[in-house]
Amino acid sequence: MKKSLLFFAAYWAMLQAVFVALKLLFMLAEPAYTLADMAMAPQVVAAGLTMDISVSAYLVSPLLLGLIAAQWVRWKGWRKLLTGYTWFVAVVVSVTAAVDAMLFPYWGFRLESTPIFYFTSSPRLALASVPWWQVVLGVLMTAALCTGIFLLVWLTFRLLREGRDGFTRRMQVVNAVVLGLVAAVMIIPIRGGVGESTMNPGRAYFCSDMNLNRAAQNPFFTLMYSLAHADRLGKEFNFYSDAEAREIMRPVLARPEGADSSVIALKTPRPDIYLVVLESFSAHVMPSLGGENIAPCIDDEARRGVSFTNFYAESFRTDRALATILSGYPSLPTTSVFKFTRKFENLPSLSRELAKAGYATTYYYGGDINFANQGGYLHAAGYDRLISETDFPASYNTGEWGVPDEFVFARALDDVRKGGAKPRFAVVQTSSSHEPFEVPFHRLADERANSIAYADSCLGVFMDGLRKSGRWDKSLVVITGDHYGTYPQGLTDPLARHHVPLIITGGAVEGAPATVATVGSQSGIAPTVLALLGLDSSAFVYGRNMLDARPGGQFAWMSEPDWYCLITDPDAEPAVVHVSGKADDGNPAVRRAKAFVQTVYDDLDAR
Repeated sequence: MKKSLLFFAAYWAMLQAVFVALKLLFMLAEPAYTLADMAMAPQVVAAGLTMDISVSAYLVSPLLLGLIAAQWVRWKGWRKLLTGYTWFVAVVVSVTAAVDAMLFPYWGFRLESTPIFYFTSSPRLALASVPWWQVVLGVLMTAALCTGIFLLVWLTFRLLREGRDGFTRRMQVVNAVVLGLVAAVMIIPIRGGVGESTMNPGRAYFCSDMNLNRAAQNPFFTLMYSLAHADRLGKEFNFYSDAEAREIMRPVLARPEGADSSVIALKTPRPDIYLVVLESFSAHVMPSLGGENIAPCIDDEARRGVSFTNFYAESFRTDRALATILSGYPSLPTTSVFKFTRKFENLPSLSRELAKAGYATTYYYGGDINFANQGGYLHAAGYDRLISETDFPASYNTGEWGVPDEFVFARALDDVRKGGAKPRFAVVQTSSSHEPFEVPFHRLADERANSIAYADSCLGVFMDGLRKSGRWDKSLVVITGDHYGTYPQGLTDPLARHHVPLIITGGAVEGAPATVATVGSQSGIAPTVLALLGLDSSAFVYGRNMLDARPGGQFAWMSEPDWYCLITDPDAEPAVVHVSGKADDGNPAVRRAKAFVQTVYDDLDAR
């Protein structure tokens, strides 16, 4: 029995040491961590210790079952089985660590189920952001880690000479009982202790620096946790009773009383509507919003039209942004609405509402329309036509993300010139300013800034063509960014990361130029457009008409995988809440944010 327990303890300790070493290697390898951060490594290791113990306990538990069986069965293949399982553990841990390390610089959070979602819909596009040399490096890293982990276990074999250590019937029974009791006790480290709360990603948080908190997390755990909770929407974020959550949310979701008082108006009741969603455009590339002079065309449109100066993207990826922009549905911190195909038809849809008012609807995108279930969502949302990479000549498909933006805008402009009996609603989604930033344009030395400048120049050509098309006077153009993604690098402040442009312009707009300082986010775009047209927007429960000059009723929501934030007062310090829910409930802003995320998850679960 002693030999079995000693071998089990050594195996477990070895795995625990591997996770600690991987944590330190992660901080050394990632550019996000400085020498000052490395000085905090002991605190990082200590904060993530219980999570590492939980994962290692989970992985060594099958070993106990093998040791119990070995007390009764004299099987020569035991060593081979143990070797095979060790290789399995080594491969799983190594692949997880390597993928996590490769993706962290792009996404800024530890590994979770999102990459699997993207990879299963389109492996090519899922890897488009990662240069080939990083893929090769990742494979080499995986092989090195896998070999190293196995050698550690082999050394353990050699030192301890594991095997059956009790051959009498009495010793077999005693050994099996003791090992069985150890197996039963293993539930404690696996669940994270004996307290009421079980292990969750927020348990590793120990300070206000989110990068250090993320370093403390175990990527194997964050991946398994996100997979296990993917379809448990109604069980997530249950901070309050339903009645209490409704009471907290009542003033937030209440509509302002009295007649709507819009900042601008339309010269024609049913203008053509063009909604342009620009990949990775943030406020930081526009001088009029306090940024650099990287995107002069959209900046000109901001000065000519209505510019929203306190407008925020609700998430960090395009699929999540599209559900927010086109359905007015708030972003979810731990998952994407696009994963839940059976709920698509039950979501509100700007396209469907406009179709009821007589609009023809078209969606233009130069990439794979089926990536991340986007095509299914758009069909369910009621778009008449979907134009994607397969609708362009093969010679145009030169980028990692499909057809460059200039051709996508040109196709949309050709359709404008063709005219039509119905008013039109057209969405143009760009993609060229996404990694790997390969564009047919060379104005700026920084490849990230240059790709944004290219997309901006394509927008400028489209806007000039629209002005000359003869349909400008009956055009309403809405321009926004989907999320901060590429430039400038290294933004960590939540408001700075999520500050994006929103511009309403066009010859049909009366009252421009103007600026709107009211706080808002992407779920407000659809109800704002509908309000301008005098159409009902009551289906968009979480969106607000951001042009409404009446006081109250405006808010901005934003989230990422490990935090969320609800802003109702732009002058107050934003309350950023970790997904673990660790926050002061005495703070009204924190209570509102927690009630908001609980309400949205429950709502989506019921749809």
